[in-house]
Amino acid sequence: MRSISLTVVALAAAAILAGCTLNPATSSRQRANAHMDSAASYEITGLLDAALAEFGLALEVNPNIANAHMGMGSIYQQRGDYEMASRAYERATIVEPNKFDAHYSLGLMKQLLGRLQEALRAYKTAWRLNPDDFKVNRELGSAYLQLGRPGEALTFTQISTKLDPESQAAWCNLAATYNLLGRYEEAVDTYRQAAELGDLADPVLLGLADAHIHLNNFQQAVNVLEVLIRRSPSVTAYERLGYVKFKMRNFKPALFQYRKAIALAPDDTATLNGLGACLLTLYIQDGRSDTNKRDEALNSWRKSIRINNQQPRIVDLLARFSRI
Repeated sequence: MRSISLTVVALAAAAILAGCTLNPATSSRQRANAHMDSAASYEITGLLDAALAEFGLALEVNPNIANAHMGMGSIYQQRGDYEMASRAYERATIVEPNKFDAHYSLGLMKQLLGRLQEALRAYKTAWRLNPDDFKVNRELGSAYLQLGRPGEALTFTQISTKLDPESQAAWCNLAATYNLLGRYEEAVDTYRQAAELGDLADPVLLGLADAHIHLNNFQQAVNVLEVLIRRSPSVTAYERLGYVKFKMRNFKPALFQYRKAIALAPDDTATLNGLGACLLTLYIQDGRSDTNKRDEALNSWRKSIRINNQQPRIVDLLARFSRI
């Protein structure tokens, strides 16, 4: 009887050992899963170095775990290491070519690194996988705008406002698209839609002012620029306000704004050109008696040309008025 029990135990042990030998994949999968679980726990508690190490250990067991590559990419992204994050997300796209999040995240890293063509390729792949995703439509529009291709941005900026009407960023992107396409009335209406969702950022206010200027809504442009200057003075805001005042034929207030701008950025060519135009106009208005204004105007244009000699209009003005 005892020999029979020993035989049964031996057979059971042999079966267990045989199972271990015949199913190594089960053990590997369990170890990989254990590392992935540990990585998730560490990441939740903010222990990012430990989480990174666990993702690495999971990949040593099985290099084809897309979520491990994604996890590493996420940690590098949180740390601002967009190059390493980009590499991790790219590996995830190779392991799992139809993984939307991997392609989207790769595009975002490429965009943050300034590699816009590569970003577009990644975003387009993500878009083909999920064309109704708000984020990828928004970022595609944004990347096209950064490349100066508003015509190609339009479809995506329009779609993104429909997918999430409460996103101010989406409305701002659409407004910028209309602005760059010369559709200024639509741009103004869209900027107003964005403004209903909260305070507009400085670059957005500049865009709104620019649209008003193109529509000859000079007082509206003044109102926007004065709000911006009270909040965040900048050379561009002062220069634009000087330009609007000049267009309104308020030459002395225009000159005041140009001098504010030049104090912030003495080598800004737009300001130098505007300052010259304003001074020369005042010189002519005053009966050409104050030659200091004329000389300062010409010197402003000369300095602008030295900074950027590809300004044929300023070269022509300088040649003509130098003879006065």
